[in-house]
Amino acid sequence: MIYFDNAATTYPKPPAVIAAMSRALVKYGANPGRAGHAMSLETAEAVFDAREKCAEFFGARVENTVFMPNCTFALNTAIKGVLP
Repeated sequence: MIYFDNAATTYPKPPAVIAAMSRALVKYGANPGRAGHAMSLETAEAVFDAREKCAEFFGARVENTVFMPNCTFALNTAIKGVLP
């Protein structure tokens, strides 16, 4: 059995993860794509950059790469999207 939510439940978090999350909470505190101010645009660019990196890693197209709230939601979306 493989658990995909390991990152959500593993404690303690590595220092690099804590540092990255702290930077993100300070630097990207706006909704991407919902406004035209500098922080919103910078946040949107960071999200797109992450999508590009994920797409490259998995050999996918960036327009087919999306982020979901969790693995259960992602799996249900994929399964229900395939079934009639």
